[in-house]
Amino acid sequence: MRSPTARWACAAALAVAVALAGLPLAAGRAAEPGARFEVNAMEYPWSAIGRVNVGGRGHCTGFLIGERAVLTAAHCLYDAVEGRWRGPGEIHFVAGYQRDAYLIHSPVHDYARDRRFDYAAGATADNAVADWAVLYLAESIGRQAGWLGLRRLDDQLAARLRRGEARLVQAGYRKGRSHIMSVNLGCRVLNYFRGEAGILHSCHLAKGDSGSPLIVFADGEIRVAGLHVLNARSKSGEHAGALSVALFQPDRGTAQAVAAAHRGGATWANGRAPAPGGPAEPVPQLTVNTLLAALDLLPPTAADDPAARKAAISAFQMTIGVPATGAVSLDLLERLILAVP
Repeated sequence: MRSPTARWACAAALAVAVALAGLPLAAGRAAEPGARFEVNAMEYPWSAIGRVNVGGRGHCTGFLIGERAVLTAAHCLYDAVEGRWRGPGEIHFVAGYQRDAYLIHSPVHDYARDRRFDYAAGATADNAVADWAVLYLAESIGRQAGWLGLRRLDDQLAARLRRGEARLVQAGYRKGRSHIMSVNLGCRVLNYFRGEAGILHSCHLAKGDSGSPLIVFADGEIRVAGLHVLNARSKSGEHAGALSVALFQPDRGTAQAVAAAHRGGATWANGRAPAPGGPAEPVPQLTVNTLLAALDLLPPTAADDPAARKAAISAFQMTIGVPATGAVSLDLLERLILAVP
């Protein structure tokens, strides 16, 4: 049986179609829905993303924005069977979740949500831009898993995304692979709705991805620009919709959202990677291996060979004109993501 959250998400493509169908697409060709690839959820930045498990009836995705705070979609917290909002005690956040294994997790002791969101009204465009909740955790697991900073998707950043100088990436726990974190690099911003409060994008998403982050890799930083809330259908086909994190930005966002983010310790700068020696790794070695292989620089059979990986990294660094350190780093991750077609 599909969860109530899944049924609500299914309605999104129909209900929001009316609101979005007339929008022209932004300049640039939308990426075709591409294959997502698996990452190690215990490596940053992916370790800051996790599963929001709700009442034993389903899950969504969420991500840490501070030591004790997680941002996710509000509709995930509604129990449509009983017609009520779930209590904090029914919600649990698990970071670094991979194949039923997890080391970093916390119950939720409280949460804030947008009072404008009306589950019964369905997946309207107005609901979409109010579909957020900030979960306040009982434990400071952000110290172990790391957390992500926020960044507004303004015109300048959108132009850089179109020119390939920055990259929009989504990661979550989709239906069918709900025990594995997978990443989608084939994302483009297509347009906006409800002013700039909503972002229409081309990420190929599924149920379970609700609450997942739209991450921007740019300027040596890894920050979140949007929160996935629904699938929408435009005249050119099915696309996905997200609310912009500008909703939470001081002096720009709504009072409720700004207060909730402030209480959660959200930052409008880079997030924080976990410290070395903890359960989560501060650098994404598996993702680097995958991207090097995609660029034909590292044979899959040599992925476990440190010398081969170092040589492949050095070769890539020399190609793009940066010092050849051969070391895995977050800066290397960004450069590889920008380089992969």
